[in-house]
Amino acid sequence: MRALSNNSILNTKKFFLIYFFCIFLLIILFLYSLSLGPVYLSFEKVLQACFQSEDTFERRLIVETRLARTIMACLVGSSFAVAGVMLQSITKNPMACPSLLGVTQGAGLGIVVILALFPFCPLPVYLSCAVVGGIIASLLTYIVAVSVGISPLRLILAGQAINALLYALTQAILIFLPTRAGVILINLNGSVAGANWQQLTYVAPVLILLILIAIFNIKNLHILSFGKDVASSIGLRTEFLIAFFLFIIVLLCASSVSLAGPILFFPLIVVHFSKFVVGENPTHLLPFSIVFGAILMLFSDCLMRVVFANQEVPVGFFIALVGAPILILSSRMKRLLKNA
Repeated sequence: MRALSNNSILNTKKFFLIYFFCIFLLIILFLYSLSLGPVYLSFEKVLQACFQSEDTFERRLIVETRLARTIMACLVGSSFAVAGVMLQSITKNPMACPSLLGVTQGAGLGIVVILALFPFCPLPVYLSCAVVGGIIASLLTYIVAVSVGISPLRLILAGQAINALLYALTQAILIFLPTRAGVILINLNGSVAGANWQQLTYVAPVLILLILIAIFNIKNLHILSFGKDVASSIGLRTEFLIAFFLFIIVLLCASSVSLAGPILFFPLIVVHFSKFVVGENPTHLLPFSIVFGAILMLFSDCLMRVVFANQEVPVGFFIALVGAPILILSSRMKRLLKNA
């Protein structure tokens, strides 16, 4: 009993140190992001602008042009991460990713259609089309999966089939409307460069609410991760919970895509790295993924702004570039640890 108690204390200290370090790193990246731009601001000036009430040039520069971008990067990163954790927990598939269910591609197609037909449409319409596109794509995926006998594997395969169809439709629009391809491609490659307060006003409350719902359902998510039979044996309404969690996942991804565009591999990278650090228990995995998702998105955006200082390069470019090697390395390390 004493050994178990000591192990529990050690684990608590370990998680506390991990969370403390990650939150500290997130704060540093947050401040660094506010300092970046055509006019570089030192950390001292950033802190002064944040904590002083005087209407200085630095304060206006941060509030009007940089703060929205930084908050959006954190929020989108955390939202994608939560969606990834929830999907892998309920499907018990380590390769499950929201982009494999057609949600990301569907939201992207919704953006493409509205930009192609109404390039100057009001922002609420633009955001709504992305969300509706993601919901329709996920429903199509679910219908196809049910028609062949739903299972975690068939759900992923159905999502891939819907992804291929939606990708073909997206490419067709780009081919037939080449004059608008430039604007559309920027929105399809994943970027937080166009962040503004109006976008955050509409979408941020929704994303925060969805993340809180996920946090309050960690216990149910943990039980579902053991399988439907275990969850049913203790009285949980598994079918309802799975449908509810899938709905939350769709809303998280579609809303995030409406802000930053599709960012492939991102949820998968965050979840795999988080599992490597804190394990597969959703009780620790979900909170850590929320923080690490914000860190990775913010780091990627800052890196692109430093490396390509004279132009805006979509953050999705960096994620796609490093995504495959990270996933390969993660899988190899897990295999080595199991064999050790």
